[in-house]
Amino acid sequence: MRKNLHKRHTTGYYVALICLGVGALFMIFPVIWMMLGAFKTETEMKSMPPTFLPENFTLENFSSVFEQMPFARYYLNSVGTGVLNMVVGVLTSGLVGYVFAKYHFKFRDAIFLVVLACMMIPYETLMPTVYKIMVGFKWTNSYLVLTVPYFCNIFGIFLMRQFFLDLPNDYVEAAELDGCGQFKTWWKVAMPLAKSTTSALMVFLFMASYNSFMWPLISTDSRKYFTLPVGIASMFWDRGSRYAMLMAASAMVILPVCVLFMFMQRRFIEGLTAGGIKG
Repeated sequence: MRKNLHKRHTTGYYVALICLGVGALFMIFPVIWMMLGAFKTETEMKSMPPTFLPENFTLENFSSVFEQMPFARYYLNSVGTGVLNMVVGVLTSGLVGYVFAKYHFKFRDAIFLVVLACMMIPYETLMPTVYKIMVGFKWTNSYLVLTVPYFCNIFGIFLMRQFFLDLPNDYVEAAELDGCGQFKTWWKVAMPLAKSTTSALMVFLFMASYNSFMWPLISTDSRKYFTLPVGIASMFWDRGSRYAMLMAASAMVILPVCVLFMFMQRRFIEGLTAGGIKG
């Protein structure tokens, strides 16, 4: 007798599937509207009733973005600082998290609780203090002010520490017996084993820097250092409501994040489902 290989699902399964599908449609609809709006003329964008598909397909909006504003400069600023902040943030988070997980020293747990408590403080309340520090170092209106404050991330420290707590000490002891120093053990043994958690952290850190608006807005006043969120906001300040051009610029803004997630999707999901974020 041939066995039925198809699993029968309950009614609740299909109800949940429909609800998730509708929710996903509502979430992705603004992105679809933005992508389609990037190929519409300004007149069509403001027409009533609005059109869903472009009636007069055009690529002029994309060229206008580069012609009417230094969009390439904004793009390089955001991507460059985002990649640097991501790389340095992963290294500092991995190193500090490893110390809190594998080293035993006085007041270790108390210090970590203080660090963890700082994660509860809204970043907006820290901005005035951080800004005063940047002014003291004369780093405002420079690339340093867009990078240095992002080099240490408390959430990243917590994430990496939780992973290294689950890492068996046998790996560390075996590396030390083979003659590896403490730093080499972290770099050659611990970090390669944390690839999934590191990939998830890379996405978080890049997006935190890439999407940052308030800090670049208050810490820079020269268009040379504008990032994409500030640059797009300046479109309204300079040219009013140019919605078609805004849609084209926004479509290009989301491209690096989509590419990053596309290449790291598998490891990103593994990092979220692994023991790295367990309490």
